Amino acid sequence: MNFTFPLNIEFRFSLFTELRVTDAHGELVAVVKEKTFSIRDEVRVYADEERRHQTHGIRARGLMAGALDWRARREIRRINGQEVGALQAQGMRTLWGASYELLGPGGETRFTIRDDHPWLGVIEGLISAVPVVGDLVAMGFDYLVNPTYTVSDAAGQPAYRVHKKRSVFSRRFTVDDLRPGQPQDDELVLLGLVQLVLRERERG
Repeated sequence: MNFTFPLNIEFRFSLFTELRVTDAHGELVAVVKEKTFSIRDEVRVYADEERRHQTHGIRARGLMAGALDWRARREIRRINGQEVGALQAQGMRTLWGASYELLGPGGETRFTIRDDHPWLGVIEGLISAVPVVGDLVAMGFDYLVNPTYTVSDAAGQPAYRVHKKRSVFSRRFTVDDLRPGQPQDDELVLLGLVQLVLRERERG
């Protein structure tokens, strides 16, 4: 997967969950489709708009993984079955704010992903709990306040940052590379962040 940062991730208007990833030049990087009516999260990644050329598959591991398992591991594989890595949710911590690990193909922790301002999600949840009025205020809050996520490497140094863009009807995210010149991790990080936005798109 060759692309130039920043990347743009945008959800399509559709009855099903689909998103497009484009790079800094507007070139298509991937089309992502989430399988519907499935107990386990399953995602397919394509290289073309027509979804004829599948490049990767992402699937949650475990019987009820993705539906009830807060520690679900979502394994990322190329279409030939070769493992790229996995996104590992960090249990109950994800209720407070996004908290994940990106694992390499050997299961080692390559990156961590954290919500930069988890308390914003708590405030929004409290606002939306108020009947009727809370929903309206929460819509305005959702438009004005948007989360950011930092991807840090194994040494704890920021490597990538994800911004949710201000939007009324769609969900749009931008991914910035904070340490250009190290493309060996881009495939794992991009596909891990695709899973991040699928899981976190309704937060903030």
